[in-house]
Amino acid sequence: MKKKILIADDEPEIVDIVKKMLRDKYEVFEAYDGDECYKKAKKEKPDLILLDILMPKMDGWETLQKLKADDELKDIPVSMLTALPLTPDDTKDKPIDKIENYIVKPFTREVLLKKLEDIFEREREAKEIYEELKKEVGKEMADEYMRLVKAINRHRRLIGVIIDSAAEEFKQSVRNLILSQKRLIETMDKRAKEIEKLLEKRKKEKKDISKNK
Repeated sequence: MKKKILIADDEPEIVDIVKKMLRDKYEVFEAYDGDECYKKAKKEKPDLILLDILMPKMDGWETLQKLKADDELKDIPVSMLTALPLTPDDTKDKPIDKIENYIVKPFTREVLLKKLEDIFEREREAKEIYEELKKEVGKEMADEYMRLVKAINRHRRLIGVIIDSAAEEFKQSVRNLILSQKRLIETMDKRAKEIEKLLEKRKKEKKDISKNK
């Protein structure tokens, strides 16, 4: 079954282009403003939302906030669409930590597919390990692992957005922030690796037991 993508953009030509780029690999739904995007997301429960920033009624940031405040929709990954690279002023007081990445228009089919596939691949790997952990070592450890992975990915995404949006005069402060973020990621990543090793150990023990029977 194809994954569902919801594209929300007030420019019909952009929506049509994206649909043509994706329709052979994904099931694509469209919305033309923030309010319609939210309603379509509630109805279709897409696997990912491509959300334009400048839209009528509710802009992309307002729509993002509404999506992430909804328990049914908060875990749907969102990738923002923008006409220009984001700057620190653009993202000031904006929930950039809640997006997977952002894509500058115009973009090629290859760029768009890579952005989406990267998101889905990380999600798939995390879910596979989560299910194995739940089965082998229990739901509590599996839940901890999933929280760690989501936090790690969130901080890595945030670093990527900051790097892409930083003007030259912000480079040093960005560098300092990235070093701090990297230390945090390393700590969380170390714990995630410990849990993965515990899973491998448990699987090996079960395999050895079955061999000796």
